[in-house]
Amino acid sequence: MNNNKFVSYIRVSTDKQGDSRLGIEAQQRINRNYIKSINGELIKEAIEIETGTNKTRISIKEALTFEILFKKRPILRELIEYCQQENATLIVKDLSRLGRNLLLINYLMQSRINFICSDAPSDSPFILQIKAAVYEEEARLISRRTTEALQSKKARGEKLGNPEALKGHRKQQAECKKKEAIEYYKPLLLRILRLRKKGFSLSKIAEELNLDGLRSRTGKNFHPMIIKRIIERNENEISARSSKGI
Repeated sequence: MNNNKFVSYIRVSTDKQGDSRLGIEAQQRINRNYIKSINGELIKEAIEIETGTNKTRISIKEALTFEILFKKRPILRELIEYCQQENATLIVKDLSRLGRNLLLINYLMQSRINFICSDAPSDSPFILQIKAAVYEEEARLISRRTTEALQSKKARGEKLGNPEALKGHRKQQAECKKKEAIEYYKPLLLRILRLRKKGFSLSKIAEELNLDGLRSRTGKNFHPMIIKRIIERNENEISARSSKGI
C-alpha cells in the first residue's frame, strides 16, 4: 500500500438500523481498529443508509458509467471521488458494505480504486470476486423468497403492508435525504445568502455557481429550484444568522 490515509465508509440497510445505530458502531470500531493497527490515519468517515443490492436497472444499450452504478449510493460515490483526490484508501468492514452487486465490485476493481475490507485485508482480487458473487446470489435468493411470500399472502386475500408503517418509513427517508442535502450544500450557503442579499435572482445565483464549475448533489447544473430548496431547507440557520446580524 502506497499511502497510509483512509476514508471509512459505513453502510446500514434501513432507516431503522440507522436510527438505532444497529451495526454502525460495530463497523466504525472494526475499521478504526484496523487503521490503528497499521498506524494509519483516518481522514474522513461517512454513514449511508441504503440497500446494498443496487436495484438500478442497467441497459445493455448504454455505456456503463460511474454515475449509473452509483446512482442510489451518493455518499459512497462522494467518498470514492474524495479518495481519488486525496490518494487515500476506502475502508469498509466487509465487502457486503460496498454492495451485494458483482458488477459494482468488479467496476471498482477494474478501475483500480483503492479499497480494503478491514475484516479480511489480505483478500486477493480473486477471493473478492468470489465473495461478491456469493453476496449477489444471497441477495437474489432473499428477494425471491420475499416475493414468493408476498404472492402467497396476496393469494390468501391478505392486505399487503401496513399503511401507517409505510407512511412513517417514507417520512424517515425524506428526513434523511433532507439532512444529507443540508450537509452537502452547507459550504455554499453563505455565498448563496450573500448573493441573495445583493439582490441576485435565483436564476442568477444558479448561473454564478455553474460558471464556477460547481455542481448539484446529483452532479448536474444548478437551476433556480435547487437554489430555492437550499434556502428553504436552511431556514433555521438563516434566521439565526439574521438575528446575529450576519
